[in-house]
Amino acid sequence: MPFIAVSCDTPGGYGRAAPGGTTTYTGTDLITGGSPDVTADKVREGVDEKLDPQPLAMAVALLILAGAVIALIFEHQLLRRAIGTAVAGAAAIFLIANQLTVQSLLRSRLREQITEPVPPDKQISDFVQNQSGFWLCLSTLVVLVMLNGIGWLRSATRE
Repeated sequence: MPFIAVSCDTPGGYGRAAPGGTTTYTGTDLITGGSPDVTADKVREGVDEKLDPQPLAMAVALLILAGAVIALIFEHQLLRRAIGTAVAGAAAIFLIANQLTVQSLLRSRLREQITEPVPPDKQISDFVQNQSGFWLCLSTLVVLVMLNGIGWLRSATRE
């Protein structure tokens, strides 16, 4: 799923995306350092705006995997809920930190590449946007923190 994109209205385009094209980075691109997707009809020759693997994105993936394993392995409900809350909370924090880091990196790269003036009512940050994959992942982690936290508190009062 797409996590972050450099939008189609970027003056002069961005990387391999011609004006009117969008460069989109998925969660997998952020973890592995893969090449972004570019709107098919707007591809041009140019720099492939591949990002290096993002350590914070890797940490998020590992925390999510650890949370799933913990949910399956731990039988003691209080311990499972406490660890699940902490792991999901840490993953959410790392996810936000990663998104802010990648936004900053893409804004910096865009600033260096921009070939046309930015419209007076826009800023560079307006062209770098969070996408549905990020919001879905963050929402899921927040719900997991809340549900596990409530379960943890309820379990703690019973014991």
